[in-house]
Amino acid sequence: MTINYWGEPTSTIDWCEDNYAISPYIAEFFNTTTNLAFAFLALFGIYNTIQNGFSKSFILAHLSVLFVGIGSWCFHMTLQYEMQLLDELPMIYAGCVMVWHIFEVYSIRQYGVLLPIFLVFYSAFVTYSYLIIKNPVYHQVCYGILVFTVVFRSVYLVRTLPNALIYEKKTMTRLLWISASSFGGAFVVWNIDNQFCDPLHNLRAAVGMPLGALSELHGWWHIGTGIGVYYFVVYNQWITQVLSGRKQRYQLVWKGALCYLKPATESKTA
Repeated sequence: MTINYWGEPTSTIDWCEDNYAISPYIAEFFNTTTNLAFAFLALFGIYNTIQNGFSKSFILAHLSVLFVGIGSWCFHMTLQYEMQLLDELPMIYAGCVMVWHIFEVYSIRQYGVLLPIFLVFYSAFVTYSYLIIKNPVYHQVCYGILVFTVVFRSVYLVRTLPNALIYEKKTMTRLLWISASSFGGAFVVWNIDNQFCDPLHNLRAAVGMPLGALSELHGWWHIGTGIGVYYFVVYNQWITQVLSGRKQRYQLVWKGALCYLKPATESKTA
């Protein structure tokens, strides 16, 4: 029988999930497979972007999230340092893509090439410095700066919408709250997983599998952040349509926990 197919972990982080407990080929089974959420949501988002005629640049936004999921899959499957970088650095790159999208929402580019140049420089600087520092907290701070920038810009933009756009302003605000709640809730369970690993281990030992899998909280972080980022991209698509001056109005359609935009009827936008 093959044991520890990928060898001993070389990553600077080893999460709370027991290594190779389910499969000898996957170091952290649940932390690995929950990354399918990123893939599903990204592909669903790409389909709706093409289907409803949004800017092709939003395909890049969804692809950046997909690459985060692929990198995270490789990291948790192997727990090798190289794969850790493949997980963490794409988070920075995807964050920069989101910053660019949320700042360039008008029909005329407000920042020209300056913003992309700055974001490329930021990505390169974080990449180079993280290879030297190798401290996950440093990466988390750099990523957090991007997240807070996106949040503050998003709140500012939705507040600038004309009051006449009652449906858009109300529904976009709600969508932002749902996105932030999903991301924030995922951040909370991520920290619980970090701080209370021993009690979680004891809980899993007591209840066994498959029920114990529900306590693999880092996996819920993947699902929660995947959903939260997806909601944000939908919001970004919508507010770009509005602020760029296009006459076509859109409505938000919910299919269970997922939503997407489609051309609106007047009765839905009144």
